[in-house]
Amino acid sequence: MSAYVAVFLSSFLWAIATQFYAKIVTKITVFRFNLYKSIFALVCFFIAAVFIGHIAPPPGTLLWLLLSGFLGFALADLFIFYSFSKNGPARTLIFSAFEPALIAVYSYFIIHQTLPLNKVVGLFFLLLCLFFMAMERKRRGSFSLRVAALALIGINIESIGVVLTKKAFMIAPDMSSMTANLYRVIPAVVLLGILNYFKGVKFGVGDLSKKMNMGILFSSFLGTFLALYFYLYAISKGGHPSIIAGLASLTPFYASIYEHWRDKKLPNKYFVLALCSMVIGVSILLYG
Repeated sequence: MSAYVAVFLSSFLWAIATQFYAKIVTKITVFRFNLYKSIFALVCFFIAAVFIGHIAPPPGTLLWLLLSGFLGFALADLFIFYSFSKNGPARTLIFSAFEPALIAVYSYFIIHQTLPLNKVVGLFFLLLCLFFMAMERKRRGSFSLRVAALALIGINIESIGVVLTKKAFMIAPDMSSMTANLYRVIPAVVLLGILNYFKGVKFGVGDLSKKMNMGILFSSFLGTFLALYFYLYAISKGGHPSIIAGLASLTPFYASIYEHWRDKKLPNKYFVLALCSMVIGVSILLYG
């Protein structure tokens, strides 16, 4: 499977999952939900790693995987999901437009990878796409700047985590995405378990409705297990991580398509401009 096919699949699945996430985090705390989805992901990745026969991490990768998981999976998600609960997923994910640039900077200093100029132009058009998406969202109401700042902090931390994961794949190019995700999710379960314990949050799910439990399982399967599998597959097989992140940052566009279909609304001019910018940017990244 191509790395670019994998990242498009990851973005599409993440776009669907975020619609569920936004509703769930208004019913239970961000800490509690992140713990549940992290435990679910841990179980899924462990079963998958056992099935493919690659449980142990390759030599020299464990530290980078644990550190990237602590930053990108545990800490970053706390900021991002808090923004989900206040500003909504589409508005929050628009800030992922900054992630390719941040990853490009961190890649230069951590793994010494530079980005060709033509790819920078492609990323600019994707940034333009998300700018038009922001304009399209502006007519739907205001959002909290304080919460938006927290989302940016989360995106920044996540960017460091992505680069550290890429470093682990550079050490062991044949490492399975399932194995990498297994060890990345462990710090999230530990950290979130500790935070939930000290916050006095109930660990069980007996107080939640059957519909809520099913929503948590379904969205976690799509957005935490499958989406992360495809995303790390793309990181491991693709070129510069900022290109993969740039293609993945189109999640708000996919989410908007879903919302237009769900609400039976025709797209406005900003959506059309976003579509044109996306086509140009993706074409340059893939074929430029």
